[in-house]
Amino acid sequence: MPRNRVQNALRQRKQDEASASLTTGQPQEKAYDCFFRHDDLPSPMENGTLCTLPLNRLDGFSGHEEHFPLYTGQRLTDMVDSIRRLGVQTPILVWKTSNGRYIIISGHNRANASILAGCTTIPAVVRTDLTIETAEELFFEMNFRQRSLADMLFSQRVLCVAAHYNMLKRQGRRTDLLTAAGTSPDTQEKLDTDAPATFPDSQEKSHTDEKVAQEYELTRDKVSKYCRYATLYRPLLLLMDTGKQVGQLAAYEVSFVEDHDLQECIYRHLSTGKSTLSTAKGKKLRALFEAGNLDAAQIQAILTEETSDVKRPGRRISVRLSPDFEEYFSKEVTTKEIEETIQKALELYFKTTKSS
Repeated sequence: MPRNRVQNALRQRKQDEASASLTTGQPQEKAYDCFFRHDDLPSPMENGTLCTLPLNRLDGFSGHEEHFPLYTGQRLTDMVDSIRRLGVQTPILVWKTSNGRYIIISGHNRANASILAGCTTIPAVVRTDLTIETAEELFFEMNFRQRSLADMLFSQRVLCVAAHYNMLKRQGRRTDLLTAAGTSPDTQEKLDTDAPATFPDSQEKSHTDEKVAQEYELTRDKVSKYCRYATLYRPLLLLMDTGKQVGQLAAYEVSFVEDHDLQECIYRHLSTGKSTLSTAKGKKLRALFEAGNLDAAQIQAILTEETSDVKRPGRRISVRLSPDFEEYFSKEVTTKEIEETIQKALELYFKTTKSS
């Protein structure tokens, strides 16, 4: 499916949901209809083989329900009814494994609805040329296409944007520009293998940032931050969905603690519910790591200290932003995210003013 068509479909979905909300108070739940077409398969399917597979030989992609919960309610009912009447009109995408099973890359809802509709088989495009890394990137990319940012938890947005960024970066990379030392985890989602990502030259990175930002109506700075958050230890990233224990500015600082074991240690302390990670604590953790002095004892000491994070009573400042600021914040950005961005901008401003 051409990328501009995906964009148009997502934009149309937003418009339909907004219109439905105004007239009925309920968002439209049939956004998947625009993807149910025979004649124009998404490009990741072009390298596969079209066939019909038994549903009992399919396995879900690891973490699918965590990141992309299956449809429920009316949306699921509509899909089941559609499949009973018309069948599955767009094949799912699967990855064949060595044991003869098939892992679903895209199409979990179609497979689930087919089972509920009483089907025993489903049309599928089978890929056999994938690695774990490319399979994961395809999984996030294709599932993200069928959802808008507003539908997602924060961690889902981060992982999908970062996966899409990495895919575009890999597609546009020129291997003759790279050296063996040119690696960085800066924009690479952390995998269990901890394999470093190849870091493109600044010109390519700038181009990819801009392309992803335009496609998903984000700022380039937001895309860059999402790619940094994606390097976090996965359970630590998931804590950001609540916004209570880990703020975005604090998580940004901790993302520079580029050691899986240390990030896991940070998560263990936070998961007890007895500690929170403020921006100040995040900066301390980052500084100690970059100085080579961060260990488990230091993490415990920083996360359990309370005095430095106690805020003095102060006045609440409320400011109404003029329309001129809309270009800096997309519609999906929350009030808290806007406040954190403004706070960071002010810190930088006053720091620059003092130094000059």
